[in-house]
Amino acid sequence: MDYLALGHEHVDAVIGAIQLFFPNEKYKRLENGESSDRYVLSKYENGLVTACFFVDGKLLAEKAMSLADNDIAHSIKLCIYLMLSQMEGRELPWGILTGIRPAKIVSGLLDGGMSGEGAVSYLQHKYMASLEKAELSLRVALAEQDILAKSKPDNYSMYVGIPFCPSRCLYCSFTSYPIEKYEYLSFEYINRMKLEMDHAAKMFKGKNLENLYIGGGTPTSIDDRSFEELLKSLSESFDLSSLREFTVEAGRPDTITENKLDIMKRYGVDRISINTQTINDKTLLAIGRKHSARDFLNAFDMARQKGFDHINIDVILGLDGEAHEDVTRTFEAICALNPEEITVHTLAVKRASRLKEELTERNLAQADLMELLLQISKTYMDNFSYKPYYMYRQKNMLGNFENVGYGKNNNFGIYNVAIMEEKQSIIAIGAGSVSKFVNIETGRIERSFNVKDIDGYMQRTVEMCERKTDIFNKVFER
Repeated sequence: MDYLALGHEHVDAVIGAIQLFFPNEKYKRLENGESSDRYVLSKYENGLVTACFFVDGKLLAEKAMSLADNDIAHSIKLCIYLMLSQMEGRELPWGILTGIRPAKIVSGLLDGGMSGEGAVSYLQHKYMASLEKAELSLRVALAEQDILAKSKPDNYSMYVGIPFCPSRCLYCSFTSYPIEKYEYLSFEYINRMKLEMDHAAKMFKGKNLENLYIGGGTPTSIDDRSFEELLKSLSESFDLSSLREFTVEAGRPDTITENKLDIMKRYGVDRISINTQTINDKTLLAIGRKHSARDFLNAFDMARQKGFDHINIDVILGLDGEAHEDVTRTFEAICALNPEEITVHTLAVKRASRLKEELTERNLAQADLMELLLQISKTYMDNFSYKPYYMYRQKNMLGNFENVGYGKNNNFGIYNVAIMEEKQSIIAIGAGSVSKFVNIETGRIERSFNVKDIDGYMQRTVEMCERKTDIFNKVFER
């Protein structure tokens, strides 16, 4: 999709609005006078914002409006949205809201003294969000505030990245290496991470580690010796006695064994994820998973027998070829297990995923089907007493929807909320991980990125530690 911007340079606003209706395309800026078969014109002049849509030189749709709230970028995005919405004959559930943390906006409004009803109205009028999505944002914001009320800003959380997996899923864009090919590196990788662990422990000396999350990749895909060495090293480098939550992303059921579960129990892991994404074997094969629905059910039962009483299960809506009957079957099976948490994801077409490369070959759900699938998930969550407690959005999500984490009986993923609300520093260790340093007093937030390549990470660990120190000192004015 091409676009022409006249009288302003807010091209991010233009692209952001176009993406809402025409996702997963290339967006090329035209020069004034340059022609195109199909393009959006965005113009700002003397307080007036205009948006037009041209096909083969013919004007198909047009919208003009006065500058709103003295915000040019916001007005440009809103004007294009209203024009395309009218042309397409549909309104989007989140309107022009493209940020990943809708509930954080609401939290800020509540902290500023606005009522919940006022916050809902604000999302509706400023961003054109639907009443349903605005109310969902409020529910999540209130749940997040309750969860964080027991946290201390001076504490910190930690993410540990293990970039190995049994196979690469169709939709995945994370840093991940097939364990069959790279297993020889796993123990050496863990050993190299010890340098980062010790560095992080010194950096946050005198502060309590509140939440520890081991993710990936699939941490449980590495061999038992490497896995135990990882947990042992963490327990030696950090005081884990103050942890509110210790999570291991045991996401792939085919990597879960009795021995892995015993190791986790021995080192105090109290929350795990066992993710099937769907209960349909045909879909599992199509998306590149190496396990069956039966493998998932067996892994869940094994974890229960080992005493794990806080288990999360991930589900993805919009997988290739899945209809509402398939999704209903998945929720029937999962809810029957009575897990403490269920996280419902809307499929996103990520730039670095295999799905992006094969997009034209896939039969992905359209917006109307996605809306139905989300309604199915909501009905099951309500019927089985699950409450939304965290939410995030991504670019190029099917139907422009959202991912929502649900919990029951006060079982919630505290680390997930810490990420969303940005009220606490998160030190990240391992290839491809991102640390976030948060100074609550000044409001300053800075990130430190680790290299994604494993070999690069192992060669440049000292450099990344030094970078963290520099950013930490700047944020906290040391």
